[in-house]
Amino acid sequence: MSAPADPCAAYFRTVEEFDLHGASDLVVGLLDDGMPVDRIITEVLAPAQVSIGQRWESGQWSVADEHVATSVTEAALAALTYAAVPRRGEHTRHVAVACVEGEWHSLPARMAAAIAGATGELRVTMLGPSMPAEQLHRRLSVGDIDVVALSCSMPTNLVGAARCIAVAHDLEVPVVVGGRALGAHPRRAQAIGADAWAVDAGVLLEPPPALTGRTRDVPTEVLLLDTVDDAIIGRAHDRMLGAFPRLSSMTSYQHARTREDLGWIVRHTAAALLTDDASIVGDALTWLCTLLRGFAPASVITGTAQLLAETLEPQAPAGAAILRQAIDTTEGGLRLVGGDRIT
Repeated sequence: MSAPADPCAAYFRTVEEFDLHGASDLVVGLLDDGMPVDRIITEVLAPAQVSIGQRWESGQWSVADEHVATSVTEAALAALTYAAVPRRGEHTRHVAVACVEGEWHSLPARMAAAIAGATGELRVTMLGPSMPAEQLHRRLSVGDIDVVALSCSMPTNLVGAARCIAVAHDLEVPVVVGGRALGAHPRRAQAIGADAWAVDAGVLLEPPPALTGRTRDVPTEVLLLDTVDDAIIGRAHDRMLGAFPRLSSMTSYQHARTREDLGWIVRHTAAALLTDDASIVGDALTWLCTLLRGFAPASVITGTAQLLAETLEPQAPAGAAILRQAIDTTEGGLRLVGGDRIT
């Protein structure tokens, strides 16, 4: 088959149609036409995944749609990896690629592993999604791995990332971290103790980083927020109903989803406190305000977050403070975008 003029657009059409076989045929065809593996992944598959995520975040696609679309790209990546003939060479080092504890979005890690392994210079072992820290320690203790690359897509899994980094450092194995949860600056990677921050998979082809990071003891307050008690969520939910009585008419399903959202905000607060980066929870609040715009004004979302901060304060004062900081920033940003949403 001849290569499409715009491979990325052509590929995303197969994703929109949930055409698993068409997607696989397209990327293998690009490979046959001479496009390198790393370019197919970074210029075709990865942008498609970004678009898939954007459609889910905006509410255009359901979780089910997102899962089916992602399965198309997973199949295409598998077909590409199978079809590519790796260059033969002497392995200079062994890289283990894993998703951090709690992280089930494994496709970015698999893409990085495929790019790193395509050169033939590295032995690359993919350890899979949500690698428990103690099991990572067990694998690394074999002593044959030179560097571990950890992927983290969701900020709520940064606590798990810190745990994985700590066990690697216990065995003096350097750690490279990457993924959307780390943001666009190395600050979060440094805060959780990583030795290097990966902008892309090319970092894995460089010499292993020195053990310059540090083992980060996760503070008790962060752990409390990350495993927030249902009773705390229940109290915050009751306070919300007292402040906004009209929400009492929500269905049982809507009440359950609201409690889930409260827990989700608290876990983002835990990540913000761990990294001293209030934008983590601020971005989550902004997204919620945008997603629920047709159901509740932003003032209800941020007002509920304020009540949640009050509920958390007796047991997690630092967490409550960083949550309030994020609320103030969120309210200011929403006023700039559209002032009538904060009333």
